[in-house]
Amino acid sequence: MQISKKTSLVLFVSLIVSFFAWFLPVWVRDAAAADQVAVIGVDVLNVRNGPGTNHGIVSRVGLNERLPVLDQSGDWYQVRLGTGESGWVAGWLLDIETVTAAADQVAVIGVDVLNVRSGPGTHHGIVSRVGLNERLPVLDQSGDWYQVRLGTGESGWVAGWLLDIETVPAVQPPAPAEPVPPQESGGTPVRRMALINSEVVNVRSGPGINNEIISQVGLNEDLPVLNQNGDWYRVQLSTGEVGWVAGSLVSIRTVPVAPPDPPSEPGETESSRGNGGRDGDQSSDGVLSLEVDELRDKTRFVIKAGTSFAYSSFTLNAPKRLVIDMEGVSIGNLASSTEVGSNSVSQIRAGYFQREPDITRLVLDLKDGVQYTAAQSDNRKTLTIETYVPQIKGSYKNKVIAIDPGHGGSEPGTIGSLGTKEKDVNLDVAKKVAGLLEAQGAKVLMTRTGDWNVGLYERNNEANRKKADIFVSIHFNAHLDRSKRGTSTYIYSNYEKPSEAARTRESNKLAQCVQSELLKELGLNDIGIRDANFVVLRNADMPAILVEVAYLSNQAEERLIITDSFKNRAAEAIVKGIGLYLSQN
Repeated sequence: MQISKKTSLVLFVSLIVSFFAWFLPVWVRDAAAADQVAVIGVDVLNVRNGPGTNHGIVSRVGLNERLPVLDQSGDWYQVRLGTGESGWVAGWLLDIETVTAAADQVAVIGVDVLNVRSGPGTHHGIVSRVGLNERLPVLDQSGDWYQVRLGTGESGWVAGWLLDIETVPAVQPPAPAEPVPPQESGGTPVRRMALINSEVVNVRSGPGINNEIISQVGLNEDLPVLNQNGDWYRVQLSTGEVGWVAGSLVSIRTVPVAPPDPPSEPGETESSRGNGGRDGDQSSDGVLSLEVDELRDKTRFVIKAGTSFAYSSFTLNAPKRLVIDMEGVSIGNLASSTEVGSNSVSQIRAGYFQREPDITRLVLDLKDGVQYTAAQSDNRKTLTIETYVPQIKGSYKNKVIAIDPGHGGSEPGTIGSLGTKEKDVNLDVAKKVAGLLEAQGAKVLMTRTGDWNVGLYERNNEANRKKADIFVSIHFNAHLDRSKRGTSTYIYSNYEKPSEAARTRESNKLAQCVQSELLKELGLNDIGIRDANFVVLRNADMPAILVEVAYLSNQAEERLIITDSFKNRAAEAIVKGIGLYLSQN
């Protein structure tokens, strides 16, 4: 086939245009403001209130939705939702696009009354209405729909065919402000404080998400504001360090500056003054004592209070900290800081997190690689925390571990909409688990190594006969509701017999370790640890769990499940969870 000179010229010009279209954004990126947009790559994606699967689900978004990126923490991105709220999404389930904005857009309403919806489409609910010729700043676009900011400060989506889009000069970001000094209010000095309103907020070295993360702060922490740059605030942390937080994640308020404390009288201690007028030694609703014990490979903290209380715990990074909130108990006799200096904790700090009702917060400054357990006494007046660095590598050696790939032969288990048979992926993951365990020195018993039937009671027989240390059955889940998704782990509970009660407790510990590692590695929804009367769990003589890694009935998860990458990560997470459990024992 011969190509004419005219055709050749057209092709040449097209190549030149493509070349410039490809490289021009790189050349001009320093001359224009670049923003990031997260494009959702799965049918349904959980939006969480922090960067990790251990955080709660606040919303869900769908395939190809485009959400502005506000911040990043590891593989997680904080995005602005169509409702105007923000949340965190897993980076491996979306694409990040960089868009260059040289100008701002305004939507001019072209009809008498226009519905404003919570998302880009008529199937989303109506959140407001706007009128003819109203001019609204454009925040984002999805197909023929535009996200706009309303006069109330909230946002919503409007149909593009019912409005005109005007381009106006971009608003330049404000220049860095001078440090914010305390102000006077009626003769009383005041200062601005940033109250954190998200579960976990990154603190950065500069004002913008391209700056390095230097620390993290948690919900309701109150930090002094030092200065401001646009929508970013420079704050002082409790450690004395300073950094920047996004304005969308804090509430700014003004508080009086307290006068300095008077000098201490001889014999006066920090714990006897500073409890809001309470005498710590006399308080019946406060913390009575904190005991710190160095065990062989653990550090134990025993906190005793004069009243029963509830508690919650979570960890923060950069630096690594364990936060314990005790609700219903005042600070009592707790010192503001206690040096520990163990191999897992450097110090423990205490303070009021909230009054009326009282919440006392403990912060343990952790060293690298530290794990922890927390347990409360039956009367809920004593809390015991143990911290340790797990020695995982040697914990597998000579352990006998039974691995059970569910179903097989004429029992395929669930079958996904893409034709994936559960029995096949069960076996794939089980073989990967077995190989990793054997490489660490464990002795593995497989209930099947090929595609054949194994009876439910037979699956435990060899494990019981050879006195296996643990039993792990591997499955993939199914539900009539095909939107159902996530990871769960099952145990059999029986506290009536002492021997069964002990095994139940150990099964629960094993389930917690494996479930936690699966959530960290896979980033799926946390269905939790559940009780079930499954034969393979009830008939086992040793601690036993059944893992439902993900939902084959959910097409988005099925697409993940059939990839080697997903199966490898699932196997690695199961093996690490087993190692964590063994290291505790």
